[in-house]
Amino acid sequence: MSYIKYKTPTANEFKEFSSETAKYRHICAPYCAGVGVDIASQGVQVVPWAVSFDLPEKEFLHYSSGQPAKGPIHLRGQCTELPFETASLDFLYASHILEDFEDWVPVIAEWSRCVRVGGNLIILIPDKKLWSEALAKGQAPNCSHRHEGHVGELSNTFRAHFGHFEILKDELTAITPEDYTILFVARRLR
Repeated sequence: MSYIKYKTPTANEFKEFSSETAKYRHICAPYCAGVGVDIASQGVQVVPWAVSFDLPEKEFLHYSSGQPAKGPIHLRGQCTELPFETASLDFLYASHILEDFEDWVPVIAEWSRCVRVGGNLIILIPDKKLWSEALAKGQAPNCSHRHEGHVGELSNTFRAHFGHFEILKDELTAITPEDYTILFVARRLR
């Protein structure tokens, strides 16, 4: 269990949060005990002790349309080539970055490489149908998206390629009616 609990945000707080992580940390933090990393954190870690990891500064500024990070970035690089030893992390948290890749398998392979036995891989992605509905209602588009998912898709990917993980969660977060996010959590077994 995590060392800290966050309260469930009200509908108004949920809409006001400036980061995806802030919206969901209350349901993700329980899986973030020990040493871990927050991939694509934008300087807003899921828990205070997570290593904040994001793109090199020039690429980050391009991705964020010139907006600076919202907090400190501890390490910079590509999430497809992490600077961590194999099986060195208790958790790896990745919020709304996996959808920027057409093929998830190589990315997940790199992420899972870093997680130790008993450690958690926590992934948030947009549901394709709900994301499309949000766009139709005025949600700002994200041109980096290559592959939004659906509930069960990550579970199927893990069953096919990463059988050394136990799937703990694969469900819509459903915090508000406008919420379009899927929470996926898997624990490394071997």
